[in-house]
Formats: sequence, structure tokens, C-alpha cells
Amino acid sequence: MSHLSTNFFHLLCINVYKIADLGIFYISNHMNKTNKEWARNITGTDDGIFRATNGDADELIGIGRTIKAGFICSRVDVKNAKYDAIIELQNKELLKIQIKGVGSGAVSFTGGVRSGGQMDRNAISREHKYTKKDCDIIMAVDTTNGDCYIIPIEDTESWGNTRAITMLEKYKENWDIFKNYGHAQDN
Repeated sequence: MSHLSTNFFHLLCINVYKIADLGIFYISNHMNKTNKEWARNITGTDDGIFRATNGDADELIGIGRTIKAGFICSRVDVKNAKYDAIIELQNKELLKIQIKGVGSGAVSFTGGVRSGGQMDRNAISREHKYTKKDCDIIMAVDTTNGDCYIIPIEDTESWGNTRAITMLEKYKENWDIFKNYGHAQDN
């Protein structure tokens, strides 16, 4: 091969690799933007019962995703606890995680609300906004596709009781929040 042919061949190979990289980048980004919505209540379970079991599923999805990200995470099986899971950080610190399913486009930062036909509508509301006394992190799980939003409780202090999911993009799939949590608190 002549010097010119060799240079052309190398240039061609480099450009083929760049095109392949762009194609993989496009496909992976396109797939992330078009997450298919998961099947929901295809058995026709009563709405009230389904809401409760769907909330349990969101908790399990959040815990599973946390474990898949490489963290030790355990479910808290006490129904009235102020947090749903415990995560052990790399520095062995434990964090209390409140997991909230999000299906309506807004994350609620409150707890203590119960609904259903068996609830006394005249009882005094126990609804409260979560604080640092309750949990360290609120993890919102998009109930339609499993995306996780990792939100430090301190960030919610100046917000209202809810926040649109579109306003929380910096928390979406941001597993570095767990990875860096202990270090950020030391500063």
C-alpha cells in the first residue's frame, strides 16, 4: 500500500469508528427517551387495593434499583415507619430513605395520608411534610417506567409539599448523590 493509501485507510477507519460511536450514542439516548410504559393493573384489581400494592411495588423497584447501582439497601417492613429503606454508604454511614411512587407528574414530600373506603373521613389529618428528623433522602420512583429521582431531604426544605417531576431533572438517575452523600455532609 502506498503512503497515501495507508493514510486514507486510517482516516476511513477513524471515521467509521466515529460513525459507529454516534450510532450507539443515538440508539442509547433514543431508547432512554422512549422508555416504554410498564403494564399496569391488567388484572383489573380494585383501584384502592391496586394503589396500595402499586406503592409496595414502587418501594421494591426503588430498593432493587439501588442494589443494582451497587449499594447495600434493605427494606423496612414496618408500615408506619417514616422511611421505607435503609442504605449503607461506602463510608458505612446509614441513610433513611422514603420512597414515593410518582404517576401524576408531581412528587409529594408528605406522609401520613391514608385513603380508601375503610378510613374515617372525620378523623384528624396526620399529613406532614417530611423533614431531616424523618429521613435523609426522598427517592421518587416513576411508576410508569422505574426511573429513580434521588432527592436529599435538605433540598426539599424550601419547596412546597409537592414538586413537578419536570423540575427534578438534576436528581433523575443521579446515583452519585448516594455515592457522595457522606462527603458532602462533611463540608
